[in-house]
Amino acid sequence: MATPRPTAFETSPANPDFAVSPLPDQRPFTDLAETPDRPEEFTFALLSDRTGFAREGVFERAVEMTNLFNPDFVVQVGDAIEGYTENLNEIWGQWREYEAITSGLNAPLFRTPGNHDVSNEVMRTEWLRRYGALHYAWRYRDVLFVVLDTQDPPPSVEEMTHGMSAEEFSALLRKMHHNVQEDPAEFIASQKDHIEGPMGARFSESQLAWIREVLAAHHDVRHTFVFMHIPCWQDKESREFTDLRAALSDREYTVFGGHCHNYKREVIDGRDWIRLGSTGGVWVTDKEDGNWDHITLVSLTRNGVKIANIVLEGIFGAEGGAFDYVKPLAEPMRLATPAEPAPAP
Repeated sequence: MATPRPTAFETSPANPDFAVSPLPDQRPFTDLAETPDRPEEFTFALLSDRTGFAREGVFERAVEMTNLFNPDFVVQVGDAIEGYTENLNEIWGQWREYEAITSGLNAPLFRTPGNHDVSNEVMRTEWLRRYGALHYAWRYRDVLFVVLDTQDPPPSVEEMTHGMSAEEFSALLRKMHHNVQEDPAEFIASQKDHIEGPMGARFSESQLAWIREVLAAHHDVRHTFVFMHIPCWQDKESREFTDLRAALSDREYTVFGGHCHNYKREVIDGRDWIRLGSTGGVWVTDKEDGNWDHITLVSLTRNGVKIANIVLEGIFGAEGGAFDYVKPLAEPMRLATPAEPAPAP
């Protein structure tokens, strides 16, 4: 048989997107017709908790690694800053630090309020001044995305601490920060059972009415994604969970939360309700399952939703590197507050 000229490419009858060298029936590749047509497919990335005693460098690395995957957009599920202060200089400095890090993203960023971000009325007002809304929604390629505020209204210091004053609570946070650095094992021992219980998510009646209205107005979408900070489904008896579950009803949906710094998936009504792990916040359990810092990639495909959790220690760019996994608890931790008063933004 004569050898075909290598430059005489022929369009594949199975898939016209391919032009290949003329070949006999035996070919060094599989059926080109299997290549899917993907005009409606896309991928977005999720970043989880940066704070709750942020470990320096982890969230920064996650931003760099997210860019390697070139997602259509990014959603962060809250706790961007340390918060729990009414000092505007500290609040401005903390947001300036976070925004300097996330400015490196090569894709749009959608923010979700976390308890550290809107821990009091001063911080809540500042969020609204900067970002305009605490709950909101958008559509992209016939898919609905809904961001909820689980601090609506935020609990008072007295509610969170059973009667502590703001000054006493600040002193407690400083002590906890010291304990995290000096004896992380003791800190974990004090927290690890707490993360599996009810977390106290709150939706006001007005927010619940808004949720129902948005879902009813966009009943025609292919899929719905819901993002919140505190995973309301850890309290199956709560009004927040039962009302949201009823509003979502039988549509195709996936729910993501954060807050607990440990990954856990639950299947409820045949749908995924996923608690993300940490992306820099302190570890709060010593169990191996779900204990990693990660990026989550979510892809809409013709075969449904595909979810990939990418552990940060396993990602390298083109420059390569050495795989040297170190338990994040061994890394230094700090409170993300400015070294000096910050000017007004």
